[in-house]
Amino acid sequence: MNTALVLIDFIGCPRNMLLKLRIEDYLKANGWAILSPSKLKSCDLIVFCSCGYITPIQKRSFHIISTVNKRISKFKKPPMFIVTGCVPNINRKALLLVHDGPAFGPRQLDHFDRVINATTRIANIPCRNKVMTTERVPVAIKRSMCVAILKKFFEIAKDVNTTTISIHHRIFKRYLPSEPQNDFPFDYYQMGDETICVTTSIGCQGNCSYCAIRFAKGGLKSRPPGDIIEEAIQGVKLGHKWISLIADDNGSYGRDIGTNFVTLLRELCNIEGDFNILIDSLNPNHFTEMFDELRGVFNTGKIKRICLTIQHVNSRILSSMNRSYDVDKLKQCLSNLSTTLPAFIVDAHFIVGYPGETEEEFEELVSFAKWFLNLNSMNSWNAFPFSSNPGTLAAKQDKQISKEIIRKRLKKISRVRLQYDYNLEHINEMPRPLLSKIMYKGLMLLESIGSILEKILIKLGERKI
Repeated sequence: MNTALVLIDFIGCPRNMLLKLRIEDYLKANGWAILSPSKLKSCDLIVFCSCGYITPIQKRSFHIISTVNKRISKFKKPPMFIVTGCVPNINRKALLLVHDGPAFGPRQLDHFDRVINATTRIANIPCRNKVMTTERVPVAIKRSMCVAILKKFFEIAKDVNTTTISIHHRIFKRYLPSEPQNDFPFDYYQMGDETICVTTSIGCQGNCSYCAIRFAKGGLKSRPPGDIIEEAIQGVKLGHKWISLIADDNGSYGRDIGTNFVTLLRELCNIEGDFNILIDSLNPNHFTEMFDELRGVFNTGKIKRICLTIQHVNSRILSSMNRSYDVDKLKQCLSNLSTTLPAFIVDAHFIVGYPGETEEEFEELVSFAKWFLNLNSMNSWNAFPFSSNPGTLAAKQDKQISKEIIRKRLKKISRVRLQYDYNLEHINEMPRPLLSKIMYKGLMLLESIGSILEKILIKLGERKI
């Protein structure tokens, strides 16, 4: 029997994880046995699902590819090595420096059929809609290992303060199984035992100046609504509590097949059962354009959380990004949503260090982040450094921001959340601030240890080569 190993560069992207699992299903259907990384020398085939989201992640993928090639070059009979994921279409020139074997993106998966002489075509293998908790990248510090330690920490914290400080509690409650999990990161809900991942479309209709993902995903290709609804119904019947709508640009869904995203949401909300819906990657221009109709769908109570790809709020930068949305209108819509549905959570993506971004323009983004939190303390965001991706218009622009300035700006905007939580807890009292600070440092140290061990485990496990 032929044997294969499927590796992944995982940063929390459900698309890449679902791709990995689909490839494994495909290989199994063609009689291949899937091995663990420790069995590298026994493999006949290695497949690497790369990530090209931002330049640092691309570099990490190149490092993994280079390391695999160096390792297998020493074998008497090197296995075939295929690179897939977004990198082959985003930065092929750099890829060719470390890999001269088969490489193709997510829209060219049919190339697998020819390369492995498949009897079952990959087109006949359905896209995965489930990522079990056990299939995710392992976490070094398991919840069960932390419960006793954290309970002791919180007991000390209560001695220090009249109430447990929420900034501490927010960071560590993920390890306490008995705690409510409403403030978990958006990515937490996108995968796991209780979630069904329903892909609505691939690609987009945008032309953002900084984006290279469209080189890999291409133009918009929406799935038939009937297929999506049936998949969601089956997921609910199986007991899944979350339906995660996955797409590169959910807001543009259906515009290539004569329907729209709101119509799809209405049908999904009409499904009977106990479940909630997450909306991934919703462009602000679609959000504001469809808001009157979306508001009616949101009022059903089924949709609990959305992710808005805001990126920036300065008008000049938005124009340069080719992202034409009205920031004032966006704020009005978000304010309306917060007033009518106070438990509704919005996650956002920001880009820091876009070419020519001045300190004043960056401060506009920081001010928006503060306003965003004041609107709803459960809102959150991920701030990403600008990446100069080959072939994009933004990469050719003058006034590229230095890495050092970008690093400082990222650090500053990340502190907004911490400062907000700190101020919130100390409005009425500030008992024994020194001991409180020591407690906070101790909890942060434990989280840092967990992060370090997780990275080590990933290198030894999922990325062991």
